[in-house]
Amino acid sequence: MGRDMSFRVLGPLEVAVGSRKVLIPGGRPRSLLAALLVNAGDTLTPEDLVHSVWGDSLPRQPRPALHTAMTRLRQGLDGGGADLSRLLHTSAGGYRLDVPPDSLDLHRFRGLTQRARAAGRVGDLECERTLLADALPLWRGRPLADVWSEELHRDVVQGLTEEWIRARERYHDVCLALGHHDEIVADLRTLTAKYPFHERLWHQLMLALYRCGRRGEALEVYAQVRGFFRDELGVDPGAELHRLHLAMLRTDGSLLACGA
Repeated sequence: MGRDMSFRVLGPLEVAVGSRKVLIPGGRPRSLLAALLVNAGDTLTPEDLVHSVWGDSLPRQPRPALHTAMTRLRQGLDGGGADLSRLLHTSAGGYRLDVPPDSLDLHRFRGLTQRARAAGRVGDLECERTLLADALPLWRGRPLADVWSEELHRDVVQGLTEEWIRARERYHDVCLALGHHDEIVADLRTLTAKYPFHERLWHQLMLALYRCGRRGEALEVYAQVRGFFRDELGVDPGAELHRLHLAMLRTDGSLLACGA
């Protein structure tokens, strides 16, 4: 049964057995499952889990409350055909959830990006691009989007989002190096609107537009990001963006040269 199970945390929390989704209990049990999954393979103490699930609003009796939430989680998943008992291990140190290989989207994402980095280190950019293109669609939105836990969103989700952005940025760098600049313009426009403080995304958008022969649009993007930074932070964009802007103003031919 365990081999047919799949878990997804890179978006709304999901559990499936084969092609059938399993109903996950709401509230505290859902947060508990999320905490176990994002730390799959690691032993979490009861105190760790109580913090992730309840935060500062501790129940009067934390251990019994945790036990009750764990029981509700087991019953809910087991009733849906997901045999959690096979995967969840308890010890004197706490609880550990061992998921089958490649059954957790977060593990698959990290495995693919690790292989992509290895390909990049030996200069195989086509392989790196393919692996990143396989990894990025595993994200279906904000991780744990339907899990109510301020602690998990603060302590885990923010870091996961940064991890995803770095992978997206590297994918764009590889596409630019391989001459696929036209394929990433739309994606970069969406990302710069969503994450406007990430200067690297603006840099990639400007360069992609320039290499597409859209120099005027690239210069407009710089004016846009400069206005945003001045309004929001009271500063100009960083030196890297400034240098790119100057190079575009003087139509520097080196900007058309592809390279990682």
